[in-house]
Amino acid sequence: MPTDPTDRLIRLRTRFALLDTNGDGHLQGDDFALLADRVLDSLSADRDSAKAHALTQGCRTFWQGLAAACDRDGDATVTFQEYAAAIPDAAHFDQYGSPYARALVALADTDDDGQVEQGEFIACMTAIGFAPPHVRQLFAALAGQRGRITTDAWSAAIRDYYVSDSANTPGQLLANQPA
Repeated sequence: MPTDPTDRLIRLRTRFALLDTNGDGHLQGDDFALLADRVLDSLSADRDSAKAHALTQGCRTFWQGLAAACDRDGDATVTFQEYAAAIPDAAHFDQYGSPYARALVALADTDDDGQVEQGEFIACMTAIGFAPPHVRQLFAALAGQRGRITTDAWSAAIRDYYVSDSANTPGQLLANQPA
């Protein structure tokens, strides 16, 4: 079931605010570099590791895709109005957002077992800007009784958060909260 226009606008504003890492009201390449830095810091990741480089490149790719799709006036910034008017579809996210999602999840899978523990999940998600109570709710929804989230499930949830029109996705737990 698709969300109503008000729910869609709330989700767009929340996503935009989270990507606007420096909080200046515009998306720019620096926001995505800062996003990578915050996540790397949250996990005390080795900046020279392959996973850290993948996250940095994933954030850069995410930005480049958004800029190409949304920056209508060519000023190397994306306003909320530009973002809302041209929000990319699933195919666009698969090309530009998925490298970020895969790299984020791989970084949080610190022992490379295909599972993410609650501590790493919470560290990453709060570094991104989500409120801890909502992050814990999302972890519980994704992990169920297992106490861990598979990397595939988390990657899918990230994709759904950015591209689904449905209000029935786990990421909806994050949409109705202040950034």
